Amino acid sequence: MKYWKRIDDEGNTTTVESYSHKAEVAGAIKITKKEYQAFIAALPVISPEPDPVELWRDEVDRRLANLEVKKT
Repeated sequence: MKYWKRIDDEGNTTTVESYSHKAEVAGAIKITKKEYQAFIAALPVISPEPDPVELWRDEVDRRLANLEVKKT
């Protein structure tokens, strides 16, 4: 595996890439596996957004339960 990074105009790493082919990657700078892994490890953890369908189902279930309570 070969590892590459891309930098912005200020020299900050914007992306890292890994490829199993041996060809050069246009516009990218070759880096070590350690540099690649450090960049990936430093990325923020992003929690998934709640599934809107599940939220809707929960709301429907809640309203149905309220209707059943009012009936009795």
